[in-house]
Amino acid sequence: MKKNTALYASLMLSVVIVTIAGFMGCKSSDDFRQSRKGEACQVTNDCTSGLSCVPVPGQSIGECVTSQFNISQTAKECKIIQCSAPEDCCPQVTVSETCKALAAECADGGPSSIYCTDYQEECPNQTCDSSRYACNDGTCQFQCNTDSDCGGEHCSGGQCVQCVQDSDCPSGDTCDNGTCQPPCQSDGDCPAFNRCDDNGQCQESGCQTDRECVAATKNVEAHCDTSQNGGTCIVPCQTDLECGNPKDYNFYSCINSQCVYVGCQSDKDCELYITGGSDAGFSGLGANEHVECVDKPK
Repeated sequence: MKKNTALYASLMLSVVIVTIAGFMGCKSSDDFRQSRKGEACQVTNDCTSGLSCVPVPGQSIGECVTSQFNISQTAKECKIIQCSAPEDCCPQVTVSETCKALAAECADGGPSSIYCTDYQEECPNQTCDSSRYACNDGTCQFQCNTDSDCGGEHCSGGQCVQCVQDSDCPSGDTCDNGTCQPPCQSDGDCPAFNRCDDNGQCQESGCQTDRECVAATKNVEAHCDTSQNGGTCIVPCQTDLECGNPKDYNFYSCINSQCVYVGCQSDKDCELYITGGSDAGFSGLGANEHVECVDKPK
């Protein structure tokens, strides 16, 4: 009888302890709530499905953010357009009131009028000879006619260059695409993925080994894809987060296990990306420049 009484007392004590624990707020592991987007975390498992935990700079915690950007890739890219015709390349000048008046009188009187002569003499910097410029694929280029236009360089095909032939260069240098180049002794004398050929010239070659790509990208996962001409360094990825920050997106996403530029869909995409949607209209563009969403070069 005493044994049964002791057992009953023990069971009652257990019930009391569990009840008290419940009132004190003790919860099981099933009651753990995962962090939502923007909330703190230590590891990705702390975040709800579809989110990943990324470190917060300068802090010992992370933040749950979107791990997949879901931005589709296009065949276009943003490009700054400087011109559509050579006239667009003329420098912007502030025309004086006197020159404005003379220009108007010249237009009324004709090219042979005294007003046109006065305009040419008094306003030499108010006009622009558009024949001195070229608009190539939306980019302005100065057009030279003779070497005297190039300030000590040479005029070749309308462009000022350092050299036209080897004799224009210091002794021992060769003329390579308008630039004087000293002969190379080894591949280490050549920039980027260029190699030194038997004639002492640096020639573009692309990557040849995975180790070169690791050195170039500072990423141990990089490898050299030699299936393309010259070899191209590839940095593999599994998630979009490896290619950018969802709160500071640079339009790179993980597509086919590679970080690639996803491009644009419209001119407005590009304008908003460059200006940040500012109503002030600040874009860092020049007076004649604007941005367009154009087809990527093939």
